[in-house]
Amino acid sequence: MYLIYATEQDAWERSEQEGIAIGLAHHTAGRGSRYVTAPQETADGQWALDVESYQLDEIEETTTVPTFTPKPIPEGE
Repeated sequence: MYLIYATEQDAWERSEQEGIAIGLAHHTAGRGSRYVTAPQETADGQWALDVESYQLDEIEETTTVPTFTPKPIPEGE
């Protein structure tokens, strides 16, 4: 289950927000994990964030998508 964001920064901010909510080490001890999941670029230039384990608000729950098409990786990379 994914949330789609217009910018990479917005996706990272949501991941960090979840990290704060669940008490990841970066936010409690000043070191360690800061983000819950990393955003992935979509084929249409947006950013998908895996939110399967997140506590979503009502608006987020209505805007999740089950899958997305990732940005293709050019051959040879």
